[in-house]
Amino acid sequence: MRLIVLGILCAGLGGCATGIPVKKYNDLPASPDSFMLCHGYSCTKKSEAGFSPAEWKSILGLFQKNPAKNPEAERSKIGRAIALMEGYSGARTGTDDDDAEAIGIKRNIEQLDCIDETVNSTMYIGFLEQAGVLAFHEGAEPTHRGYLIDGSWPHNTAVIREKENGALYVVDSFYRKNGEEPHIMPRAVWLAGWKPAGSKQ
Repeated sequence: MRLIVLGILCAGLGGCATGIPVKKYNDLPASPDSFMLCHGYSCTKKSEAGFSPAEWKSILGLFQKNPAKNPEAERSKIGRAIALMEGYSGARTGTDDDDAEAIGIKRNIEQLDCIDETVNSTMYIGFLEQAGVLAFHEGAEPTHRGYLIDGSWPHNTAVIREKENGALYVVDSFYRKNGEEPHIMPRAVWLAGWKPAGSKQ
């Protein structure tokens, strides 16, 4: 009986309760100058966004003006680029007020849960990859951890892969406010239960 109840609870948590196929939540055409941003928890709300030519130039400039010389440096640039993209998108969609770690009852539809963050970050990584500015990484399938029945809160995040050795790194924006750099770390560390000090999750 206990397992049945926990199973029902998991099902009621929306997208964060299972691994996510990104296109299930947002399969609309997307390009840097025109895309739909997910928010409102589990992509229940989509708002039009897009980067101006000047904004896109500033994003690409992170990689082009001083190219990364190794994967670690490029991961840092990816984090900075996603922070910029979040900031630009937030100003257009009202999601610039998104809280860090927006869990539980959403404060308003401009808040993002882990599904929204994962879908959006995966899209942003795709933009960078398509622009040809990633020398050491490529986008990979999002990853998931936690099922409640194992004592862990369900959580998802975007992932990148090192081209040379296949090493996987999570790009987790959930624990930071809109426009702040996401946490980037080895996927294995994240799967082992990593979370920042003071986390509510």
